Amino acid sequence: MALIEKDLPELVANNIISPQTAKDIQNYYATRKEPQGNGMLSIFAALGGILVGLGIILIFAHNWDNFSKSTKTTLAILPLVVFQALTAYTIIKNKGSVWKNASGTLLFFSVGSSIALIAQIYNLPGDLGSFLFMWILLCSPLIYILRSHALAVLHVLFATYYAVEEGYFSPVNPWGYVLFIAILIPFYIQQLKEERNNGTAALNWLLPLSGLISLGGFLSGADQFGLLIYLAFAGLLHSVGHLQIFKDSPKKNGFLTLGEMSIVVILTMGSFRWVWRDVIAGSPPGTYFILLWAVFLIANIYFSFFHKGASKRFEPFRSAALIFPVIYFIGTFDDLIPSILTNILVLGLGIAVIREGVAKFDFAILNFGLIITSVLIACRFFDVNMSFVVRGLLFISVGVGFFLANYILIQKKKNKPETPTYEN
Repeated sequence: MALIEKDLPELVANNIISPQTAKDIQNYYATRKEPQGNGMLSIFAALGGILVGLGIILIFAHNWDNFSKSTKTTLAILPLVVFQALTAYTIIKNKGSVWKNASGTLLFFSVGSSIALIAQIYNLPGDLGSFLFMWILLCSPLIYILRSHALAVLHVLFATYYAVEEGYFSPVNPWGYVLFIAILIPFYIQQLKEERNNGTAALNWLLPLSGLISLGGFLSGADQFGLLIYLAFAGLLHSVGHLQIFKDSPKKNGFLTLGEMSIVVILTMGSFRWVWRDVIAGSPPGTYFILLWAVFLIANIYFSFFHKGASKRFEPFRSAALIFPVIYFIGTFDDLIPSILTNILVLGLGIAVIREGVAKFDFAILNFGLIITSVLIACRFFDVNMSFVVRGLLFISVGVGFFLANYILIQKKKNKPETPTYEN
């Protein structure tokens, strides 16, 4: 590695390779500093840490009622002290990722168990939401101290749990969730730039999924306007997924995939006429919901057109996310026109995806487009009067369409000449 780093500037200076290629080479070898098996070993170390922590809690719980208050307090704090010492040893000795993930996971759960046990021993007041908030907040610095992906994953999972607990089962908005994600973002961005491994790939999926789950906790009382907010957020996820930083790992891009799937689901819901009847019958959205929608919409537009890493080519999902607000505005005083327009929008989206799949010879994209159109046809069975014979013929036509589209693409792919391309 040292020899390669020494030669790279000379290769760039003589135009043998581009600066970007030199950077890619450095990043590639940086990910190989540790043995290949360490990735899986880190995962099992984290799982082992979780099991050990749960085992210790169960052992204490078995004889808990027989202990005095001082003994209970000692036992509640003892794991915290032991695992803090283990974590300190890991940091001082500069141990590898396996040690960091294992010690960090053990310390994470020991913090939670100590807080819970002390509160139970001394009958301290509080609810589950405040307990989760304190637990997550106290452990969040460990992510940066240990640079542990296992801790980052636990941080997202428990932050989502907190948002669901506070947002869905209580009348308050879980603003602590926003704080937790803001704490994690600098670590995540740095990992995207410097180290792309299984931990980063897991965060690529967990973060957008967490956002989609947790957003509902902020929408109590939004009624059907929540569809517009969710679509703006889904469009934001899609635009982020198209940034240049995700280009090299499309299969590990949860932002793009979950954003597209969410857009399809929301637009499919909007294709039903009863949704727009509820929009007309509902009360106007409050200022808070309008501001929340505007924030997501502006962020979506920024990452779509103005960010330096934004994709400049035409994107059907991006267009659908930006067109739907106009349809929603029409739906505030009419229920037929917006349902028709949404059906046309979903159909056009499906056709555009099918065309993209054919142009790229990509079966996944092709079948995704076919699924979009098929789901739209299936949904119309619920609000359009037609005989079972017509419905059966439509299903047969959809099945034949799936087969023919894939067969034609297979034949085109066989006849396509394999011409190698080289890029600087």
